[in-house]
Amino acid sequence: MSDAYTTKVSKDPQQSSITSISMIVLILSLFILSSCGIQHNTGSQSSTLVTSGSQPATSTLTGDLTGLHMINATVGWAVSWDIAGTGNSYHILRTTDAGVHWKVVLQCASTQGAGKGFIVGCVTDFHSASVATVLAPEFDSATQESQSRIFHTSDSGQTWQSSVVKARYIETPAVFVDALHGWFLATDHFPGYDPGSAYIGKEIALYRSVDGGKSWQRVASGPATSQLPVTSDDAYGIVPLTAATRMQFVTATTGWFAGTSFHKDQSEFSWLYVTHDAGTTWQQVDISLPQQAALLWPPRFFTQQDGLLSALTSGPAPQYAPGTLLYATHDGGLTWTATAVPFDVTNGEFLNMNDAWALAVNGNDKAFYTTSDGWRHWTKGHMDVTFNTISGFSFVSPGLGWALAYNRTRSLPEPGGGLRKGDIIALLKTTDGGQSWQEIGHSVV
Repeated sequence: MSDAYTTKVSKDPQQSSITSISMIVLILSLFILSSCGIQHNTGSQSSTLVTSGSQPATSTLTGDLTGLHMINATVGWAVSWDIAGTGNSYHILRTTDAGVHWKVVLQCASTQGAGKGFIVGCVTDFHSASVATVLAPEFDSATQESQSRIFHTSDSGQTWQSSVVKARYIETPAVFVDALHGWFLATDHFPGYDPGSAYIGKEIALYRSVDGGKSWQRVASGPATSQLPVTSDDAYGIVPLTAATRMQFVTATTGWFAGTSFHKDQSEFSWLYVTHDAGTTWQQVDISLPQQAALLWPPRFFTQQDGLLSALTSGPAPQYAPGTLLYATHDGGLTWTATAVPFDVTNGEFLNMNDAWALAVNGNDKAFYTTSDGWRHWTKGHMDVTFNTISGFSFVSPGLGWALAYNRTRSLPEPGGGLRKGDIIALLKTTDGGQSWQEIGHSVV
């Protein structure tokens, strides 16, 4: 599964469905690379192999531990953001002992660019125990142009293939399905049509790599024309190549685009597209999506045939009541069947076609829902811990999971959302489906 948003930027999933998530413009530069190399016609620059170094694993981490993604009972990935340090440095972490100790396998740093003034860290996709992709947006203040540095590892973070694409990351992470085949959706050919949105180029393009991220080729593109008369981040592009597109690939040839876009009259609509030729051509999928359904995530496939698509739904004001439509397929996406859930579980940890675990997004942050019958019935529980807030979680089975927790009581403007130097983020673990939790580690802001 992808971790599309691994930074500490406050995002309300319900608000994002109605007024789509704003394009982030704070960009990253890297500590560990000193040059960009020679530009090629594909938009890619020199390819560099980066080693992770010999830093030992540690049980006490520096910074805001976030973006937790466990792969199995022992191996997992995470991101730590040193918001109290110099340069807002980010670390990509890996554990091999169930989260007790973590090793830094990659380091990057954020810088403030022109535009929206939000903070974004390394955008990650943790595909497996050995395969991971990290995307670091970069900004050239002299030319007002953006580029993207993409790191890819297929040896568990021991080495990283680094390349640069002269295009800017938008809202979906770069993804790989194996050691060689990857995709990156971006906006390029600056400046954009809208002077108020310099982070949007003239085109939105899909890039593909078949050599483990050494080089990238444009395989599809479309104009980044705004669909609204006013500036709105997610209104750019023509379906399915839009600024709001969410992407996932299942094999080296089959992939999915999903998103929510605008009509010229400012009404919203959601859509789903599939490719079977590695992204060169895309076909719309015949799926019955209600008018008030927002697709915030791409489909998640557990096998090549079995998959899930979650849509956030809402009722008319003032009786606004968020819910979820969970679409299941058992034939590789040819047909989809919907199951309605009366609350928001779009951010849930769907383990397979039967079991899921989701934090409640309304009310008490420590409430959660579980299901084990194909998502038809959900049981609500409560995490009996001393912390005020659960900020993230990751499950690898219905019983075995991890969570991040802290005692910050309210969110403040970035950076850090209210976290202060000396604050503690705890790493918790459960072996009984959330009935009890044990603190196994922590990070210090």
